[in-house]
Amino acid sequence: MFFARFGIIVLTLALAGALVTQPRRPVTAGTMPTHTPVFAVLLTGIILLLAGLTFFPSLALGPLAEALS
Repeated sequence: MFFARFGIIVLTLALAGALVTQPRRPVTAGTMPTHTPVFAVLLTGIILLLAGLTFFPSLALGPLAEALS
């Protein structure tokens, strides 16, 4: 249990350390700026969509299962 819990944490911190050491990439036409309202709206929309897809099956199948029992 010790390795299962703290091993993942150590690997995650190692990955974060490796990403920190990388140099910044130059801004090109293919990069999306993260300081605009468009980015905030897209990020919020994706979060809401994924949350909805997570809870939709239980919300839809709950009344159906209750009606059948």
